[in-house]
Amino acid sequence: MWRLAADRVYRNVMWLYVVRPKGTFQPFNDTLADRYPRIFDFVQTELGAASKIKILSYGCSTGDEVFLLRQYFPGARIKGIDINPANIAVCRRRLKKLSDTNISFTTANGTGAETSGDYDAIFCMAVLRHGSLGLPGVTRCDHLIRFEDFARAVADFERCLKPGALLVIRHSNFRLCDAAVGQAFETILQLQHDSKTPLFGPDNRLLPEQPYPDTVFRKKLNV
Repeated sequence: MWRLAADRVYRNVMWLYVVRPKGTFQPFNDTLADRYPRIFDFVQTELGAASKIKILSYGCSTGDEVFLLRQYFPGARIKGIDINPANIAVCRRRLKKLSDTNISFTTANGTGAETSGDYDAIFCMAVLRHGSLGLPGVTRCDHLIRFEDFARAVADFERCLKPGALLVIRHSNFRLCDAAVGQAFETILQLQHDSKTPLFGPDNRLLPEQPYPDTVFRKKLNV
């Protein structure tokens, strides 16, 4: 009760967990400064460290991913969006200390307000999931998150990306290959799937244990 009263970030996390407003997947905002060095190194090699590109961090939490991406892409324009307004407030306070005009943060429950074909890369890390689905005995996911909402989210990612741009999805409870828009992408990096993130199919039922290493995707040029 004390945390609910005194900690705005925690209060907003609990609001997302209980109320689950439209667009919510992972309500928890756990984050670390450098969780995915292999992925960031790979994307940097693909896009070029000095490129004047535009990057979206989807579900940016309190900004660790965005500020780390700046180190990998010093010339990029980077935008972070998150459904939790308390997270975005933290991001903006951190940004004030840097005075970096090519970084921005916005509260949003999706990419609907983003311009079509505007991004060179979208990072969606540990967002299209729900931490409680890893508990023992869970066989369905639609009491917390639904495949149709995942499919809608990734379809809009495709709309926002330029042809040849990269989409990074890590620690998702769903597979891009199961969504109709998956045909618009080719897999260019595979990593071992996290066993703590169970996979669910289009029917929202738990899939049998099987590897799904697809992590970084390139939007096909002829889409």
